[in-house]
Order: sequence, then C-alpha cells, then structure tokens
Amino acid sequence: MAVARLGYIGISSQDPDAWNAFGSDLLGLMSVKGPGDGVYLKIDDHPYRIIVNKGAEDRLACMGWEVEDAAAYEHTIAALQAAGTPVEHGDDAGAVERSVSAYCSAADPAGNPLEIYHGRTNVGDAFESPQAVSRFLTGDMGLGHIVVPAPNTDETHAFYKDVLGFGDSDDLTLPPPAEGAPEMRVVFMHAANPRHHSLALFNLPNPTGIVHLMLEVPTIDEVGACLDRINRAGIPLLATLGRHCNDNMLSFYAISPGGIAVEYGCEGRQIDWQNFEATKTTVADVWGHEYQPVAV
Repeated sequence: MAVARLGYIGISSQDPDAWNAFGSDLLGLMSVKGPGDGVYLKIDDHPYRIIVNKGAEDRLACMGWEVEDAAAYEHTIAALQAAGTPVEHGDDAGAVERSVSAYCSAADPAGNPLEIYHGRTNVGDAFESPQAVSRFLTGDMGLGHIVVPAPNTDETHAFYKDVLGFGDSDDLTLPPPAEGAPEMRVVFMHAANPRHHSLALFNLPNPTGIVHLMLEVPTIDEVGACLDRINRAGIPLLATLGRHCNDNMLSFYAISPGGIAVEYGCEGRQIDWQNFEATKTTVADVWGHEYQPVAV
C-alpha cells in the first residue's frame, strides 16, 4: 500500500507571526485559529495544511504523509518497523493538533522528519483567500510537493520506494553549483495520485531541511498576481518566473521568513501512472527560473 499524498507540513520558526503575514498577505493563504498557539494556514477545505510553531531555528518540523485508511496505516507502520525504522506513535493531543484520526512519527535515512497519518478530521469549511486566490490545486493530489535534502540519495530513494511505496518520476542531474562542488542530482517521486511528484530528494544539504515547498494555483494570472505582491513587498526570489521541463510547472520561487523557499506555480502535469515510464533528464527548465543566491 503506497502513501497517497502530502497532507500537511509542520515548520519550526523563530518568528511565526512573520510566516503568518507572508502566508496570508503575499501567498493568499487563509490564516485560521487552530488548537494550539502556532500559526495555521489553510488552502482548501481541510482545516489547515501548514502549521508553524515557535522554535529555536527555522526548519522543517515534519512532513505529514497521508494513507487512505486505518488498514493502510497499520500496514505502513509494519513496513517501517520491518525496515528497521524507529516509529513513535502519536498521542491524542498531537492528533488533535493535526486534525487526524491517528499518526506516527519517524525519520527517513537522511534524517528528514516524517509522519504517517490517516483520517483527516474537521474537513469541510470553505477556503476564503485574503488575496482573492480562487483556489489551490489539492484534493486527491494533496498539499503540493516538497523537496528535501538527502546527501545519501540512493539510500533515501530506496526507503521511499521500497518501504513507503513511492514511484519514480524523474532523475535529474545538473552541473555542479560551484567549482569543486559535486554535480547536483534531484530524484523526483510520486505518491498514489496524479501529481507528477509529491516528493523530491536533493543530494546537497540545506540548513532549513526544506529545499522548497510547492503550492499550485489554477492560472498564470494568479501566479502573476502573487509575484506582483512578492515584488512590491521586497521579498527576495530564489528563482525568477520560468517553466520546468519534467512537470511543466510555470512558477517562481520566493524566500519565506527564515529562508524556506516556496515555489508558487500553475499548469503542473498530471500523470496516468499506468502509462508512464520514469525519465532521466539533464535539463531543468524550458525557459526562465534564473536562480540567484539569497542572503537570509
């Protein structure tokens, strides 16, 4: 039984209020009251998809991977334990904060924190964007996608494929980012939904634990309107507007408070996995996406 989708992420932030303003005023996410003291950002009928709690550093706190039901949940726990991965069962208070029926915590071989859950609760309230974003593309495809560092790429790739049931989408290699550095490699993987990738593994370290998080809207006009808001606010870009080759996403990358990059895009490919063969590529973009170093 494979993981179905990325359901939520947790972020540790030195300044959750700044994240709240960035999410609502610039990205058009809906700030809502949650069960705890953190910042809760909603993008669809789920209670919230992003949870930001006060922390000593700015970094990924967890990736919440959803499985379809209680049986799949128990099967996944058994698969993790059989692979020798320590699993910590979540308590009732944690389940309430995440609005789930049950969850457990673990880490992948690169040390990235992950959670497996089933039964999202408190679903149904309407999403109303403070910036008039019509909607985000979620549903069966989940929150979006996340790219995490995995210097031990092959080992981490095998974990997600063999233990959690992800499939391969694309294996991208690019020239080294600087003289003396290794070439860059990004392994793109899909969950059991049509999104081209819900997860990607990057072979270089990242201090925040998130190379980037992607949010998808329906139209280029909504991407452009968000880019205008980002530019007016003086928020630095990690990458300018462009279109990726493998998933066709037309997007830009903005730097959130604390240095986590957020990709904001549209027109991502949706795949029939029964009629798809994983690719190996050496070109990242059709056009654009000029990457620039950013001091945070």
